[in-house]
Amino acid sequence: MEPVDEVHLVSRMLSGDARALDQFIQTYHRFITSILSRQSHLYPQDVEEVYSRFLFHIWEDGYRRLRPWSGTKSLRSYLGAIARNLARDYRRERFRICESTGDCSAAVKLVCESSRQGRESDALKAAMEKMCARDRDLIHRRYYLEESYREIAEALGMTVNHVGVALFRAESRLKVILQKHHRDL
Repeated sequence: MEPVDEVHLVSRMLSGDARALDQFIQTYHRFITSILSRQSHLYPQDVEEVYSRFLFHIWEDGYRRLRPWSGTKSLRSYLGAIARNLARDYRRERFRICESTGDCSAAVKLVCESSRQGRESDALKAAMEKMCARDRDLIHRRYYLEESYREIAEALGMTVNHVGVALFRAESRLKVILQKHHRDL
């Protein structure tokens, strides 16, 4: 896209033209997802999540993030920097979540994948029985069936973002139940 066209597209978006947003998505979707795909710390299922965050990030507050772009540099390089920063923030967020939950998802996956019938497996089964059906279903789909966020979203009629949030909350509730179980021992 030529610099003049980029300036025109951004000005249309800032003025509230809905077709400009559609054109923006068509024009830059492939570019942004390719940048995100090259981030070594993002898994393929995370790329869609971060891309959704990227679109929301651009759109929120009346395209506030596009206003600083002066038009003197390429819009692609400007958007690429935003995407890379969001990917970095996402990685930090996931790392912080894993630290704060004691890496609950990794622990769940490890126990689910193991064929051991020891105390950990029994504790996990007991904890899963105490959870609501939706939380059990999310954890089962993600860690037993190894479905991607997108597959879970399609199966349950949710957005990919909602799956990530719901799964995080389910893992957090599972962690609380497991901690209570360990305290009671």
